[in-house]
Amino acid sequence: MANPLTTPGPVAAAVPLHELLNIAHSRPFSLLFGNYSWLLGAAGGLTLIWAVYVVAGRRRGVEYRFAMPLASALIVTGFLNVLSEVEQPSRIIYGYFLGWQVWDTAIIKYGIILLPLYLALCWWLTFQAMDREALGAAIARLQPGGRAFADFFSLWSRHYSVLESAGPRRAIVGILVFLSLFAPMYSGIFLMNEHGVAVWNSPAQPLLFMASAIAQGALMMAAVLPLLAWLATGKMAQPLSRPLRWTAAVSIAVEAVVWFGWMWWIGRFGGIEDLRAAHLYMGPYAGTVFWNWTVVGVVVPLILVVTPLGRRFWALFLAALAVMWGSYAMRMLVLIGGEALNRSGAGYQTFSPSGETWFYTVFSLLAFLGILAALLLALPADRSPELGAPSAH
Repeated sequence: MANPLTTPGPVAAAVPLHELLNIAHSRPFSLLFGNYSWLLGAAGGLTLIWAVYVVAGRRRGVEYRFAMPLASALIVTGFLNVLSEVEQPSRIIYGYFLGWQVWDTAIIKYGIILLPLYLALCWWLTFQAMDREALGAAIARLQPGGRAFADFFSLWSRHYSVLESAGPRRAIVGILVFLSLFAPMYSGIFLMNEHGVAVWNSPAQPLLFMASAIAQGALMMAAVLPLLAWLATGKMAQPLSRPLRWTAAVSIAVEAVVWFGWMWWIGRFGGIEDLRAAHLYMGPYAGTVFWNWTVVGVVVPLILVVTPLGRRFWALFLAALAVMWGSYAMRMLVLIGGEALNRSGAGYQTFSPSGETWFYTVFSLLAFLGILAALLLALPADRSPELGAPSAH
């Protein structure tokens, strides 16, 4: 078939013998790679906007206090998917020591070094963003053994604050901005470096992943963080919804332009592998793309955030859910589109996740909720300084 939005003419499908031979080749990544990319992307978008607020001097309120616990839980859960896919954690550990000589300039070695540092920084800033007096009072009420554990757990944050001094704050925020940009684009660049998969060898993936990450971060800050504040403190505060709405709208629009521009480009100027991928998206996967990405991921959230409905919390929350779903669907479509034709061809039209993928995905969700709950329970007993003055809309 031909689609005027992607390919100007029909493309010959792979012959049966080609499909049969490709059965012997395993896929380069499992769908857990999509889980990992989505979780790290959401964390990156969230912490990037948090850094902008800190630079602007907004160091009170739900957007300041609750962003880092959510980001930390997302990153930890993302790492669980990596460990599940690799199946040999020692390969990651040895990467610290041997990877620099063996991997040359591969992007994976930078991810192995920088992403754990990103987690450590977000974990540290989780406690640095707390009210220091309230944190100190809460730890002081514990038994001696409990105080030692709490100090270690919070990296002794009750004794100092790096965010109160301009110099250290600028340095920390600068490092955080770099890592927040790296985290969403890392998986896209990783795919670009996968040899023999033409549809992945494009700069479109990092751009798509970055735009979707910012949209997720903005709407999480607008709708999810107030719910976390309510769960932790019993108070429902409102974040800075107006700038976050428009940040999300612009990011979603950029994401849509990149996606459809990419489809148009590979349909007219790509090689045979690109053309087959374009026909896959506009043929067997057309319904999946339309409903999960175009409608849920683009049209619905844009209507909710651009129209006056965006002033209502329920609309922002629904937009956040839609963007999260659309961002996840887009990553899965990119992943499957590259793997279906190039590595295991046969059966791609009826592709479905394996039982192992479902198991680890559900496990990741439960782990995320548990880690986030533990961080919220670590809030000081004196919780009134956590929300600060209500933010303006």
